[in-house]
Amino acid sequence: MTDASAGGARRALVVADSDSYLKWAVTRAADLREGWDVEVVVVRNAVTPSPAQIASAVDGRLGEPPAVIGLDALAARLRAERPDLLLLACRGPLIELLLLDELGGERVAGVVATGIPGIWYPPTALGVSLRAGCDLLVVHSERERDAVAAMLPSGRLTDVGLASLLTPAEVGGAARPRVVFAPQALVPATVAQRRELLDGLVETARRHPELDVVVKLRGEAGEAQTHAEHAPFDALASDVDVPGNLVFARGPLREYLGECVGFVTVSSTAALEALDADVPVLILADFGVSADVINAVFEGSGLFGDLADLADLRFRRPDPAWLARNYFHAHDDWTEQVGRRLDRGAEAAGRVPDPLAGARSFPRRVRRRLVALGAEDRTWAGRAALPLRPWLTRSRGA
Repeated sequence: MTDASAGGARRALVVADSDSYLKWAVTRAADLREGWDVEVVVVRNAVTPSPAQIASAVDGRLGEPPAVIGLDALAARLRAERPDLLLLACRGPLIELLLLDELGGERVAGVVATGIPGIWYPPTALGVSLRAGCDLLVVHSERERDAVAAMLPSGRLTDVGLASLLTPAEVGGAARPRVVFAPQALVPATVAQRRELLDGLVETARRHPELDVVVKLRGEAGEAQTHAEHAPFDALASDVDVPGNLVFARGPLREYLGECVGFVTVSSTAALEALDADVPVLILADFGVSADVINAVFEGSGLFGDLADLADLRFRRPDPAWLARNYFHAHDDWTEQVGRRLDRGAEAAGRVPDPLAGARSFPRRVRRRLVALGAEDRTWAGRAALPLRPWLTRSRGA
């Protein structure tokens, strides 16, 4: 137990960097209701959410909007306050940058935890490596826990805790029944495929004028997101004859799940929210089923179909055995694992390990810094690499 927790509630600082991570951060903060003093902040970085994105991610679940602070201010605060729990709801490159570069491996919290704000199956080796310096990795299914634990470096005493990916919430109403489509930033991968998908949505809207086909967008044009979206569907629709009942909408997904006759996506985590709201789902297999398409986790779910199924409104109900193994487990334990580690107190005197020691060359460190911070990098490295920034930040990292 750290000094901060003696004689009172334990203190947790939850740090988010992007819109989807902030939504996850607020959900995890809600898990710490009993016996914790919790604060959520956003760190300025390459994908800092806009005020509108922050409001949508928080969705009224905090007393006031989270403060937005710089990375240097965050590091200084952590050294001064040393919370019992530091929960890093951030992309892997920013976690590595904060713990190993900004803090130099110094332990500034009793427990350092992190996680992914959506489906993480199969986990990537890079994603696990960038987070393996933390004490606890939070995942959302028994299947994910087994896969992540198997990928941790040999001998590393990192726990893998279980949390729910879903937050029960009332769904919004609607004057007309509707089908909701949730885009995914990375897939389908080509513009031609994304146009094919848009054509399928247009066809569905034309064949069913009695309902609305809602494309639930993640953000406004120009807003940063966890993964940069190429060929957004509203932009693709600018030169298409779109029927009046095909509409583009923004805001929390729950607002669009009322009166919903079906939910469709290629791979979005939002499918789980729809299932939780008892909405039938269609996972499109037209563009492949694989880790690259980020939908391999749905194998065995009974939810796959194609654009022809969408046009005919043939949505699916999930296999119960798949549900139990994937995201609809009976018990969360990540907060219990945090408590046990704090009670032991053994880690407080150590340093944060570097799982990638020996592989962190200078070019790699510069690239990771730019992926993490983008234009928010005020150091000499950021200025020196400015001409190379478009190439260096082409991939936003794990």
